[in-house]
Amino acid sequence: MMRQKIQFATAAAACLLLAACATPSDPPPPDVEVPVPLPEGIDFDPDLSTEPPDDSCDPLASYRPGSVTAEEARETLAEPDLVRIGISQSTNLMGYRDPVSNDLSGFDIDIAREIAERLMGSADAVQWVPMTSSEREEAVNSERADLVVRTMTMNCERWQEVEFSTEYYHAGQRLLVQSESGIEGLEDLTADHQVCTGEGSTSPGNINRLSEAQPVTVPDFNDCLVLLQQGVVDAITTDDTILAGMAVQDPTLAVVGEPFSEEPYGIAFAKGNTELAQYVNGVLEDMIEDGTWAEIYERWLATPLDQPDPPPVTTTYQD
Repeated sequence: MMRQKIQFATAAAACLLLAACATPSDPPPPDVEVPVPLPEGIDFDPDLSTEPPDDSCDPLASYRPGSVTAEEARETLAEPDLVRIGISQSTNLMGYRDPVSNDLSGFDIDIAREIAERLMGSADAVQWVPMTSSEREEAVNSERADLVVRTMTMNCERWQEVEFSTEYYHAGQRLLVQSESGIEGLEDLTADHQVCTGEGSTSPGNINRLSEAQPVTVPDFNDCLVLLQQGVVDAITTDDTILAGMAVQDPTLAVVGEPFSEEPYGIAFAKGNTELAQYVNGVLEDMIEDGTWAEIYERWLATPLDQPDPPPVTTTYQD
């Protein structure tokens, strides 16, 4: 009887094992494609000119400082007791809101604060006006801002719309890519590559003229960073200062290639407001001579750009 029980138990166990093996496994998860969220205002086929840039002027030539006093310059402001300064609050290293202190920080911010202190007698007499690249010209001409310090390249086309200071920084356009992408410079871009950049900047036209890649534009450069991290685009192109700030945020990214454009930054003013431009030019000259400009450069850009020595800044005037 015991032998029969053992044989029965063994047979039952074998049946259970076979039944278990015969039971179908859990079905695999469904293969569902989740769409990548795209930023508002993205344009995968922007209408860009292939014409060479206008070179009918010297874009670096501004107004000689002369004898314009701070009091005379303040009279050109929308409110004499307050200077409105257009800036970015989302461009790491240049103009951004510090996530810890919530204070505005960066190279452009420190340049603007120094100007405000010398113009107004206090760096506190400032109203900061955050804006995108495409809003800069309209902002000064509508009195939304008295001046704009926001990585703005001076060129002949823009000189027709606004007044500029003399150059306060000389940048160059480069590429930001995933470190393992195999892209090492402009020459590696093909028609199959999509390159993101900011609308309203000089970068889309440059990449369109100098490469076969397809430009993709967004209202804010930070949207490009997300698109590159998601693999929607293959590269980002803009000024090396802005790209260096993105690379600091994400160590899997690298700034590659030699600069393929000249991007002289100027401070913008309303068309016709040459007195304010003259006064600010005097402030910039003083900042260069007394070492303030070099201190600001060392604080923000020397290490991220791997350029301990500050690049030369050109003070050029129309007369």
